[in-house]
Amino acid sequence: MANNQQHLNMVDVYQLALTKVSGIGTRTAQEIVKNLGSARALFEEKEANLRIIFRNKEKTIRDIVSRKMFGICEKEIDFMQKYGIESYFFTDGNYPSRLKEIPDKPVCLFVQGQGNVEAKRTAAIVGSRRCSDYGRIMTETIVNELQKYGVSVISGLAYGIDSAAHRACIARNIPTFGVLAHGLDRVYPAAHFELARQMCEMQGGLVTEYFTGTTPFPSFFPARNRIIAGLSDVVIVVEASKTGGALLTARLANDYNREVMALPGRLGDANSQGCNFLIESNRAHILSDVSSIAKLMSWNETESEKTAKPVVEDKGSGLKGAEKQVYYAIKQAGETDVDTLLAKTSMPYNELSAALLNLELSDCVIAKPGKVYKAL
Repeated sequence: MANNQQHLNMVDVYQLALTKVSGIGTRTAQEIVKNLGSARALFEEKEANLRIIFRNKEKTIRDIVSRKMFGICEKEIDFMQKYGIESYFFTDGNYPSRLKEIPDKPVCLFVQGQGNVEAKRTAAIVGSRRCSDYGRIMTETIVNELQKYGVSVISGLAYGIDSAAHRACIARNIPTFGVLAHGLDRVYPAAHFELARQMCEMQGGLVTEYFTGTTPFPSFFPARNRIIAGLSDVVIVVEASKTGGALLTARLANDYNREVMALPGRLGDANSQGCNFLIESNRAHILSDVSSIAKLMSWNETESEKTAKPVVEDKGSGLKGAEKQVYYAIKQAGETDVDTLLAKTSMPYNELSAALLNLELSDCVIAKPGKVYKAL
C-alpha cells in the first residue's frame, strides 16, 4: 500500500514539475505530453534528445535535467494533502470537461472546497470592481433567478460585482466558485477571506492554476479570466467599463463559443460603457429581463418536464407568408446566419429583416451574436 501511494505521489510530482520548467507554457506542455506520452517521460529523456526537442534552450534543458523544481512540487503536494486541495492535470479523466474544450487550458488546476466544478449548469457573473448600488441589486436579482435552474455561479472573488455575486449565492445556498490569480495559501483581497471560507464550506470553492507562494501579479488576472470563461456555459456582464477585465472575459467567452449576456446601462455612465459596447457590437445578448437567461440557455424547462411532453410544440404552425418560410429555414438548420437565409429564401433584405424581427418578438427565434438566429 505504501509503495502504491509513493508511486501516485511521484506521478503527481512529474506533472506538477512540468508546469515549473522555464520556457514551457500551456501549449508546449500539451505538445510534450502528446508526443512523449506523459510528463514523466520528459524528465527521463536523455539530454541529447532534449537538445533536439528544445533546440538548445539552455535554461529549459537545465531545469529538466536538474529536476530542481521537484522539492517545490513535493512541498506543494504536502500543502494540498494538509488542506484538502485537489489537483487536475489536463490529461486526467476528471479534468473539468468545459476546460478541456479550450485551446489554452491550464496544464494543472488546483481546487479547494466542497463543491464540484463539473456542475451540470454554470454561469459566470462578472463586472466592475467599483459597481453601483444598482449593479449589486441586479446581481442579486440575477442570482435569485439562476437558483431556479440549479446553476453554479463562477466569478473572480474581486471587489464589486464579483463579491456581490458570491455573497448572493452564499445567502441562497447556491454553489459558487472563485477563480484566483494567485496560490491557495492566501486570499486576495484579504478582506474576502471569510467569504472565501464560506464558499469552500457551502458546496463551492476556490480555483487556481498557481502554486502556493504565488502573489497576485497584474498579468495573472487576464490569465485567470480565461478560466472563468472556460468553466462557464454563459458569461453575464453586469456593469463594466470599456477597459475592464470583464470585457476580456466576455471576449474570451466569445472565442470559446460560450454565450455572453450584458446588462444595458445609462448613456454616459462609465460602468455602462462596456456592457453597451458588447451589446451594440453583437458580442453579447442584451439582458433586458432576467428570465431571458434561461430562455437563451434552454434552461426554462426541467428534464422531467421535457420528457413528460409527448408532442413537441411546432411554433411555425401558426405562421404565414415570409415569417413561416424564414422560421422553417432556421428550424431546419438549427441555427443559421442572415447571409445564408438570404440565399435560402431569395427574399429582399428588408423583407427578411422584418420577418426576423417579428419572429423574435413572437418568441419563435432568438438572435445570437454575429447575426445568427436559432429556432426555439
